[in-house]
Amino acid sequence: MGFLAPWFLAGIAAVGLPVWLHLLKKHRSDPRYFPSLMLFEKREVSSVKHRRLEHLLLFALRAAMLILLALLFANPFIRRAIPIGGQKHLTLIAIDDSFSMRAGNRLQQAKDQAQSILSSVRPGDPVQVVALGAQIQTLTQPTTDPGEARAAINSIQPTDSRASFGELARYSRTLAESIKSPIELNLVSDLQRSAMPPGFADLRLEPGTNLVLHQVGDAAPNWTVESVTAPRRVYDPKKVRIQAIIAGFGAPAAKRTVSLLLNGKSLQTKTVDVAENGRAQVEFLGLDAPYGFSRGEVRIDSADILAADDHYDFAVERADPKKILFVDDGRHPRAELYYKAALDASPDSAFTLETLRPDQAANAKLGNYALIVLSDLGALPGGFEDSLKAYVAAGGSLLIALGPASAASPRVPVLDEAIQSSSYAHPEGQMFLSVSDLDTGDPVMRDLERFDGVKFYQAIRVTSAKSRVLARLNDGTPLVLEQAIGEGKVMAFASTFDNTANDLPLHAAWVPFVQRSAEYLGGEGGDQPVNVTADSYIELRASGDKTGAAEVLLDGRRLLSLEEAAAARNFAVHKEGFYEVKTASGRRSLIAVHADRRESDLAVIPKETLDLWKATGSDENASGASASVDQGDKKPWGLWPILLLILLGVAIAESIVADRHLKPPAAAEKTKRKEAA
Repeated sequence: MGFLAPWFLAGIAAVGLPVWLHLLKKHRSDPRYFPSLMLFEKREVSSVKHRRLEHLLLFALRAAMLILLALLFANPFIRRAIPIGGQKHLTLIAIDDSFSMRAGNRLQQAKDQAQSILSSVRPGDPVQVVALGAQIQTLTQPTTDPGEARAAINSIQPTDSRASFGELARYSRTLAESIKSPIELNLVSDLQRSAMPPGFADLRLEPGTNLVLHQVGDAAPNWTVESVTAPRRVYDPKKVRIQAIIAGFGAPAAKRTVSLLLNGKSLQTKTVDVAENGRAQVEFLGLDAPYGFSRGEVRIDSADILAADDHYDFAVERADPKKILFVDDGRHPRAELYYKAALDASPDSAFTLETLRPDQAANAKLGNYALIVLSDLGALPGGFEDSLKAYVAAGGSLLIALGPASAASPRVPVLDEAIQSSSYAHPEGQMFLSVSDLDTGDPVMRDLERFDGVKFYQAIRVTSAKSRVLARLNDGTPLVLEQAIGEGKVMAFASTFDNTANDLPLHAAWVPFVQRSAEYLGGEGGDQPVNVTADSYIELRASGDKTGAAEVLLDGRRLLSLEEAAAARNFAVHKEGFYEVKTASGRRSLIAVHADRRESDLAVIPKETLDLWKATGSDENASGASASVDQGDKKPWGLWPILLLILLGVAIAESIVADRHLKPPAAAEKTKRKEAA
């Protein structure tokens, strides 16, 4: 027995109130009428007798009322063992339909086992059927119709999702809280070890949940194409490198034949030695891809029960490199040399560099370039800045390097930030500036190691009233600024690109800075991935973008409804294959989706771990009680209805007794008055 609000027991102290009423109340004697008191002797009457408890039954009833009232507010309860065999409980059947259940005929075995479980359920007991993958798919609500449950089991099909036992435990806890009755959780699965959550606490079950495991299939050796590294775009087919990792899970050492296919056509084949429970890498050189989107695949010879993971899809796009216009007036010849060398450092560069003088660039068609770089230009030719502004406003990008020629100008062209002064340090005096602050969340500045060791001898001090500062020197001078103008972007670098005003081109940070800024400004760095795992999301429109309709196709079949095409921000892909995507902005891409390769490891959860998981749902484990869930489910049972009825009866009895003892009958009072007269 216990109390839900034991602090109300302090109200029992109020029992002193009837004690005071009965013991210390003023004594009152009934008057007796007498003709004359002249012959009576005057004397003091003792009050000791008057301080004795009177009307004991009334006192007991009043004290009992106060005690019962305090107990009622304290809300006492007792725990009653409810035998599971004597009450209805929900039979929850969870069938694993994840990617690993494609091995052999495991899914069919699981469905047969689920039908057998359903046959053993007592008539009238509720049953619910769910499918287990990355998320729980509810196939039925709790139902007493076995026909509905059997149809739901038969409808289950294999998926490419990864199983999550943590998600199943979370669902069972939520269900137990809502139905308030015992649950028999029947998990029909291959009990794959990779389906375990990172923390064991995520497997916790609610008290009263009896976990029954039904294993289908055993651990088996399996080889798979674990991953493929391929470029998303191909510019020079001869420079393409494609790397694949072939893994063996629980498998002996073996030779595997690996093939590279493009659009269904086999291009190259190699043989690789895979160590016992190990991995091997194979590399293919060159990819003769046609212009546009292509469907690539790396495949191994099938030699195990899970043939579905013996291939790995990837998508590539063949395109011509984009053009970058480098505008230089001849004052810094090494700036073009260093910038071009950094761009060409990539094996398959996405850009080609074209150099023009300012007067030539003023007459060029700027819309043909993905990025324009201004290398420390002084005064711009007439009309050139207006052309640059129109180019940026229409979606173009501009990178401006500032140097001695720029210091004479009152402001930065296009960026429209004021130029204040020039910070200068002489290299012979071993005086220099260094980078002290980087915005590492920016895609250009990420992982640049803070430009460690780079020395700046001259920098142009520019205001940042309208622009965002991405990097700053130790004297407070903004080094890299960015500003969005119209549909385009402008970035300014407050020094030159040669090694006179700084030695950045001689450091390791130079190449990633040039390549990332070119990708970011040139439109190559903002695309979403084209090779993703199942249960990922594809972005269809940017935040706040309400114009345009998106489109997603799989094998020529449209996957979006009209409402989703007009409003959906993203789309979840659950099945392997190639998805043709058109975003709301009109960008088209081909996305390859493959199953999570953790599903390829068919190792089973150890028995000790499974026993611990079962124990989390028992009352003994949860509250220290001696009885287990198999014996019954102890639940608190409130005593307040009984106490309320007793209190009501005592209150009625108190009223009757008080009326009898404390109120003299009116007829008897009149009789006494007449006799005295």
